[in-house]
Formats: sequence, C-alpha cells, structure tokens
Amino acid sequence: MINFSAWAYADRRQQVCEEHIRAWTSAGLGSRAKHSATRHAGNYFLHAASDQPVGERVHWGEQVSLICDCDLLPTYGEDGVSEAKAVSPADRLAALYERYGEDFVHRLRGTFAIVVYDHLQGVLKAWTDHFGVRRIVYRITGDGLGVANDLRLLLRFTERDPEIDPVAVVEYLQYSCIPAPRTIYKGFKRLEPGHQLSGGMNPTSRAYWDVIFDEGAGRARSEADWAGAVLSRVRHAVKSTLWLPEESGRIGCFLSGGTDSSSVTGLAGELSGQPARSYSIGFDDPRYNEIEYARIAARRHRCDHHEYFVKPHDILNLARLAGRWYDEPFGNSSVIPAYYCARLAAQDGVTHMLAGDGGDEVFGGNERYVGDIVFQRYASVPRWLRQALFDPAVQIADSITHSQVTDKARRYIRRASLPVPERLFSYSFLFSTNPGDVFSSEFRQVLNGTDPLSPVRRHYWNAPTENPLNRWLYLDLKITITDNDLRKVSGMADLAGVTVRYPLLDPDLVGFAGTIPPHLKVKGTQLRYIFKKGMAPVLPSEIIKKQKHGFGLPYSVWLGEDKDLRDFSFDILGSSRCRQRGYFRKDLLEWLWTLYRDVHRIYYGDVIWVFLMLELWHCDQFDRGGGD
Repeated sequence: MINFSAWAYADRRQQVCEEHIRAWTSAGLGSRAKHSATRHAGNYFLHAASDQPVGERVHWGEQVSLICDCDLLPTYGEDGVSEAKAVSPADRLAALYERYGEDFVHRLRGTFAIVVYDHLQGVLKAWTDHFGVRRIVYRITGDGLGVANDLRLLLRFTERDPEIDPVAVVEYLQYSCIPAPRTIYKGFKRLEPGHQLSGGMNPTSRAYWDVIFDEGAGRARSEADWAGAVLSRVRHAVKSTLWLPEESGRIGCFLSGGTDSSSVTGLAGELSGQPARSYSIGFDDPRYNEIEYARIAARRHRCDHHEYFVKPHDILNLARLAGRWYDEPFGNSSVIPAYYCARLAAQDGVTHMLAGDGGDEVFGGNERYVGDIVFQRYASVPRWLRQALFDPAVQIADSITHSQVTDKARRYIRRASLPVPERLFSYSFLFSTNPGDVFSSEFRQVLNGTDPLSPVRRHYWNAPTENPLNRWLYLDLKITITDNDLRKVSGMADLAGVTVRYPLLDPDLVGFAGTIPPHLKVKGTQLRYIFKKGMAPVLPSEIIKKQKHGFGLPYSVWLGEDKDLRDFSFDILGSSRCRQRGYFRKDLLEWLWTLYRDVHRIYYGDVIWVFLMLELWHCDQFDRGGGD
C-alpha cells in the first residue's frame, strides 16, 4: 500500500511544502517508509511514501503529475485491445487522462485512489473508485486544498490540533463507522464513492458514477432467461478479477460458506482451470460457526482449502492493532475474523483474494428486505382500521397473556407504524435508548438535536428509483457496503499484506442487477431469488437452502466467559481517561454491563465492542496527536 498526499495553493509556498515533508517524516506512516517520491513546483506539491518502491505509482510529466494507490483490472479500448498493458499503473493512468481528460475514469475497473495535478489548468483533482474501496480524504482551507488517502497525513499539516466532530461520534455509534462525506474531525471530509474532487479556488466534488435502476427494462424476459443472464454476468465479473500483473502472484478466495463467497470460489476454480485456494474462519461457539458449510463448498469445488479457528486471545492480540490501523474509529467486530482469514492466505503465498461482499445488497439477500415487505403490507391496511381494531386488540391481548407471541406482535405494530427509513433502525442502540442514558448533559447540548439517521434518509430518498426494495439496496450499497463492509475487509487485508477484489461489485454487474425486476430479487419470503436460480449449477443445495450467517465474532459470548478479554475491555472503558472525555455519562460502562448481564448478552455485548473500539482509537491516535 502506498500513502500519499497532495496540496494545491493559491500562491508559491516553498517553506510550507518543506514543513510538510518534515511533518510527514515525523509521522508514524512516513517514518516506516523506505521509498518516497516528491514533486513541488509553482503552486502544487505531491508526495508519496511506502515500504515498497513507489516508482510505478507516481508519474511526473509536463502536462500531468499523478499519484495513485490502485489495483486496476483489464479493460478494453475501442479496438478491442486490453488497456492493461505492460506499463506502470501511473503511466497508464496519465496517458489515459491526457487522451480522454476527466472522462478517463469511465475506462477504469478495479479499485483506485488517484490524484492528478493538471499543469495546463493549474488544478488539483482526485478520484476514488466506484465503491470507495481506496479512500480519498481532503481539507479545504483559505490557503488551498489538501488531499490524501489517510487522515493522519492531513493532520500533520495543520496549524492547530484537530477537533473531534461530535456529530461524527454519534454517527459512529449508530453505524459502527462514520458515513462519507463526514470524518471524525471537523473541517476534514472524505470523498464519496464514485466521485471526483476538483480543486480550484472553490473546490467541488461531483459523481462520475452511481448505481442506476431501470425496473422496466426486462419485463418481457422469462425467469429462466434472467437466471441464465445472472450466471453469465457473474461468471464474467469473476473472470475479470483473476488477472494478475505478475506471474509470481497467487489468488485465493474468502470462503464463509455463504451463497456469495461460495459462488465466487466455485467460479474462480472453474474459470482458472485449477482448484481455487479457499480460506475460512471457524469458531468454537456453534451460534457463530458455519465452517461446515465452507467445507461443503470446498469439497464441491475441490478447493485447496485452509481453515483457522479464532479464539479469545486472538481478539486481545488484534483489537489494539486494528484501532491503530484505521485512521478514524471503526467498530465492525468482524475485523477480527477478516484479518485472521487474510493472514492465513498471506502465509500461504496469496497476494490477491476474491471476496463475495456486495451480493446481498446487489441481489437482495438481507433478512430486513423481507421484513420491510411485511411492514409495507401492514401499512397498506387503512389507518382507521388499524387504530380501531388491530392495534387495541394486540395491546389488550399482550396485557393479559404476556406471551412471546403477543409481545412480538406489539413490537411489530410499533415498528410498522414508523416511517421509512426509520423503522429499519428502530432496533438500534441509539434509536431505542434515551439520549440522557448515554450522553453527558454537556455533550447533549453540543449535539443540539443532531439526527444520527440523516445519512440514511439522504441515501434512501435520493435513490434513483421509486421501488422501496431498490431504495433499501441503494442505501445499503452506500453505507453498509462502502462505509462498513469494504472498509473492514480491505483494511484488514492491507494489514495482513493482501489485496482484495470484489467481483460482485463490478460496476457492469451492478448496472445489470439494476435492471432485474424487484420481485425477482425478493420473491415473497425468498431472498436473492433469481440469484440463487442462476447460481444453482454452481452451488451445493445445502448452501442454497441455508440461512445467512457470515464471519461474525463471538465477542459477546466470550466477554462473559473469558476473564482476560473482560479485564481488557473493562480496563479500557473503565479508565479515568475514558470517563473524562465528556461524551458519555460517567457510569456508562456499569450501566451497559448491567444490561449485558441482565437483559441481552448478544445485543449489549456488540454495543460494548463499539464503545471499546471508539476508546481504543482515542487512546492510540487522538491522544497522540493523530499519529500511530
């Protein structure tokens, strides 16, 4: 991985750039670098550093100076010849930019973060890939524009200590990540997926690509035709990710035993003509373990299969390191299995891994999609009838019987009465908790009525579709995928020394999926209906029928059973430093532990993890001035 930053100024500032180099070198990221490249001329400055040679990632030219962090896949030009030629990625990108201008980005596939200084226009520009796997963060000041692929590289070039954005803290607790364009710091932003940043006197960002839905495009198509098209498109997407620029590289597959990873793994073996190298994570706790399904898929596809079983001490070994690796708080507990799976592959000589992330959000595989369809049906009942008959009847029955059935019905009615998209998050910790039970009175005053659901409202109502299911898919592709899942997998793979590719998020495949009629994505209560139909020749029947599981983490269970893990969590969250941050009530840990012990271990254990990772990030980065 290469780290880079770029700055464009309103005037010449040689001294400022020299200070930046010194600041970079003093930072943890820069001090580890063995190789670097710097260019400063006129009113711009670009610098790159890595522990690997950076020559292929930088291009200094008369028209264009360019730095990139990328894993580009082959595309084909107008003459049908592959544009993945034997030139460096930076030189290839610079040539494409000089030929096509800003439209060059439409010719790219793969993951990328690219910064260009256009000498002819005197403008600094940046792009992030279609789903923001490679990050771009930026800061606009009165002096100009700063761009980097890590917040810490911007912090080292600020005159004052950065301020935590209180809204970002709340959004982190809501989503276990911070949705773009917000970052943890005031005045710093992240470029949204599929966006371009242009920095003149008034820097702006705009979308160059987005998910499109055309629900009426294939109405005349039969189910059999759709199923065949799904298989063909997925096969093509997987094939494009099997390309390697170096013969010495090796490709492996994350294999959870779910529909997506099993499909990708099976097709990878079929298309490569040799057994796929598959890597799976297991747990001793059966509620989290689905290793048997991974073994079923591995046997079916005759994989070269490898397994690792995560134990409580693995969390202790990695939690602090993960908190240091990410440049802002990140609370998805699946970072633990993701890292150990990627590390297992790296130890086997794998350089690139294929992941199945995105299949649920592209083809309709999340349980809440079915749940919302049920809510929609109840909401279609006339309001007067619900209020006069159904709602009172359930309330009376529950007050008499206190049974699980009537309690579930009462909670169902409460959620069904909520507007969208709020009802999707009505189970979340912040939504279902009084703010006074979580935050200090001083912090609540600073928040001043902050709405943590504003990011989901924005994506849901701005989705380019009128269909409710496709609105949910669009929302999940923006937050669940871009801000959370891809951040988890790619971040931990980078830490392990592996590059991840996501065949099911190929832009052409996603565009095709947007034309599939919604009723074929979720048919009645059948999730991923047409995807499973299409992948039937590839998947074992046991996996087609199984319930979704995935790489979860039994932290909630182990927290109550493993003393070392419990002591570690209590030492971090119970420290005087944590209690004095001012965000939360002083006895938050004791309150959460009571809920964990007496109400619901799984639910509140996950909540404690999110708070734990927030505090670890503060201890290891913010308290140290943003370095690692």
